[in-house]
Amino acid sequence: MKYKGPRGGRYVARRRRSVLPLLLLVLLLGGTGYLAYSLFGGPSRPGEGEKKVSAPAEAKEVIASLPQGVAEESRWVRIDKSAYRLDYLDGREIVASFPVALGLVSGDKVKRGDCRTPEGLFEIEQVQDSSWWTHDFGDGKGPVEGAYGPWFIRLKTGWQGIGIHGTHDPASIGTSVTEGCIRLLNENVQWLKDHIELGMKVLIEP
Repeated sequence: MKYKGPRGGRYVARRRRSVLPLLLLVLLLGGTGYLAYSLFGGPSRPGEGEKKVSAPAEAKEVIASLPQGVAEESRWVRIDKSAYRLDYLDGREIVASFPVALGLVSGDKVKRGDCRTPEGLFEIEQVQDSSWWTHDFGDGKGPVEGAYGPWFIRLKTGWQGIGIHGTHDPASIGTSVTEGCIRLLNENVQWLKDHIELGMKVLIEP
């Protein structure tokens, strides 16, 4: 239908679209009809520059209580042997978590050379550059360069040679394979080294 506008021009009045044909199309063609409607007649997808709704950020994990010997406002490290996980905490809040490798033999350390990771509350005694260290794993391959990664974080446990360090074998992380130390990926031990200090508490749980 046409009509004259105020300046003599002609305008075409469009009829309102009926939803009945669309319903019939959906009934007759099923998914094909719905797809056609989505592509040509349905609501458009959010375009570039349009605001998109994102999922809310996850809340930081907070532990229920501090272990005896750890101050409320202190930063400390927790190693959960059952989960093969190292947590860096600020008070009761977990700041970062990393997977670890642990002693070849399960349980608390009872003697030197038993390949067990000791359990208890310890302290960081020393941080050493281990990038040039080698280690012979006794597998016939001889000394391995980079076996300890870039850093060896020595713990005061009462046992000789126990610490947190990197590795030449990333695939070993998450397994029981060490001679008693806690093993991290090299990039993770680098992060830990940058966030610790001497005397910091380290809790190793069963």
